[in-house]
Amino acid sequence: MIYDLGQKSGWAVLYGAALVASFCPMGYQLLFASVAMGLLGMAHGASDLAIVRPEKKGLFLSGYLGLMALCLLGWQLFPASALPVFLVASAGHFAIEEPQASGWPRRLAIGIGLITLPAVCYLRETTVLLSYAGLPAHSLALVMTIMQGVGILCAAQLLITGSLQRDYRLFVGVLSLLFFPPLIGFSLGFLILHAFPQTCVRRHLLGCNNYYDYLRLTWPILSGALLFSLLAIMFILPEAQNNVRILFTLLTALALPHLIITPFFESNKN
Repeated sequence: MIYDLGQKSGWAVLYGAALVASFCPMGYQLLFASVAMGLLGMAHGASDLAIVRPEKKGLFLSGYLGLMALCLLGWQLFPASALPVFLVASAGHFAIEEPQASGWPRRLAIGIGLITLPAVCYLRETTVLLSYAGLPAHSLALVMTIMQGVGILCAAQLLITGSLQRDYRLFVGVLSLLFFPPLIGFSLGFLILHAFPQTCVRRHLLGCNNYYDYLRLTWPILSGALLFSLLAIMFILPEAQNNVRILFTLLTALALPHLIITPFFESNKN
């Protein structure tokens, strides 16, 4: 259904696990999101170093690692500011990485919708999730009302577009964002609408014939990201108030350099 990763058995396992996690306590939903986003989803970013010109890799790594450290510090000192920065940057990245031929209305709807669609059917659960992540209580009501309203508009546009264009990837991604609990729905939507397509693009860009070759090329970076996460949990985030805050902190530290630093160093842009 969706690129090379769209083998029926793989999707059955993914959606089966998502369905089971949806009826489990928050801890299991966090585990599903960590695996889906942290392992499956981040694979496309693991090739960042491979697409940078050799003479610029030193500068690239300095900026990349520096921003990772800054993200960790920012979440510790200013969580109320770190969260909206992460969400806005992510929405922009999702929109920009969509194919230009899609047109800006669709690109913006996907980028913004990935962030706002979970609030359409799960307003209370999304409110609780973002409050755990650090959104101030005094702004929650206004932010969630805006998110839900914008999410409804994005969902309507994307469902109509998916139906008219017979784009089943878009259709399934939007429905997953709408009808699964927030952490589960975002994980699925992120994989379907962004991570898997971008991994496919990177795989072909690097000349990898299959995903095994791609993972063999990128496994050192994936292993480093996993080690970074474990060390951060052990030594930097032991006093975090909750596991939701830890998840958002690590996602920001791993994702924001990919969103901001990598575009300035891609070999095809220099």
